[in-house]
Amino acid sequence: MASNNDDKLICGRTARKYLNCSKAEFENLVNQGRIQAYRDEYMRWKVSKESVLNYAKQSQVSNVTRFITNKSHYEEVVGRICSAKSSIRIMTANFKRFRLKPTENQGRDYNDGTPFIERLMEKAVQGVSVQIVCSNPSESFTEEWQDYYRQMGEPELFEYMFCDRNHAKLAIIDDKLAYVGSANVTPAGLGQGVFTPGNFEAGIITENQEVISSIKDFFTMIWDEKYCINCHRAEKCNEQ
Repeated sequence: MASNNDDKLICGRTARKYLNCSKAEFENLVNQGRIQAYRDEYMRWKVSKESVLNYAKQSQVSNVTRFITNKSHYEEVVGRICSAKSSIRIMTANFKRFRLKPTENQGRDYNDGTPFIERLMEKAVQGVSVQIVCSNPSESFTEEWQDYYRQMGEPELFEYMFCDRNHAKLAIIDDKLAYVGSANVTPAGLGQGVFTPGNFEAGIITENQEVISSIKDFFTMIWDEKYCINCHRAEKCNEQ
């Protein structure tokens, strides 16, 4: 992009405000080539106004379905879960203990050090329905889950089930947004690894209601135990 066409450029803050997206979401769009932008000598974003307008127009047509990778999972998925207003549905193969870390948004939803499982139970206490399907929770997570569950008075809206065959990774937030991808609910999967930046992960975020409806149907089939009758591992799930 030519840097001398200043009349055709806007700053990163203006672009994010227009697109109503975070820094992580914006940089993800730049990395994908969806938005044309570069950093000047002061490391400030210079963004093509035309590419922003074109992307906004395309997003309205596609009903906002986007590809995300790696560390973007933390803000795009965990951040949205922490901001849920009515319902949270999660499916994961592994669920490990990890604590929330602050992001650029800061605030109560991103307090440093708060266990993620505690935040989910807080949501249940506040009236948000939380349903989790997991096949292989770590021992430390199970102990932490049981401890917080007792501390918070066994919130009725927090529900959990084991499915030994589950390998799906997805999240449905408020029935308005869904994630389907490779990331488990683990520090490495969500870009919060202690010794490394985390795993290489990829997924899709969508607000397309037709797609979300199909994802919900799949989740409900597992949750309602429709596959359990003929499953040779059902007894193992009941042992959890």
